[in-house]
Amino acid sequence: MAEVGDVAPAFNLPGTTGEGLNLADIRGKRRAVLVFYPKDRTSGCTNQLNAIRDTIDEFRALDTEPYGVNHGDAASHQAFIDAYDFPFDLLIDDGLQVATAYGAVHPEGDRINRTVVVVGKDGKVIFRQAGAPSPSEMLTAIREADDEG
Repeated sequence: MAEVGDVAPAFNLPGTTGEGLNLADIRGKRRAVLVFYPKDRTSGCTNQLNAIRDTIDEFRALDTEPYGVNHGDAASHQAFIDAYDFPFDLLIDDGLQVATAYGAVHPEGDRINRTVVVVGKDGKVIFRQAGAPSPSEMLTAIREADDEG
């Protein structure tokens, strides 16, 4: 499980936009907020991603890009993006390998436990919380990491 201060596990996941995310490609350039969520278009997941959508400018002002992550396919993710106008990519973690590496999988191993991880520009985890932390909690952690760096 990736904890605060650990080097974030490397990965390369496809996304809905076709670009996806290779964590190594953004190192030294920007941070990533990885929002591991159980399922597209459910109320809790929708509320969580809407909160990030509504604060996207604050994240981007801090060189930070959010990504939703779950095992849904591209069609499901695209329908979710279209329904709620998400301005960020939803990554496809088929088989839950990345969620497992980040400790975001239910103990039975068959589904994601809602978890948010922020990876700093240096590739280290600067925030990790199970559940649905508020965008302000994530932004505070990002600002504090900037103050320390």
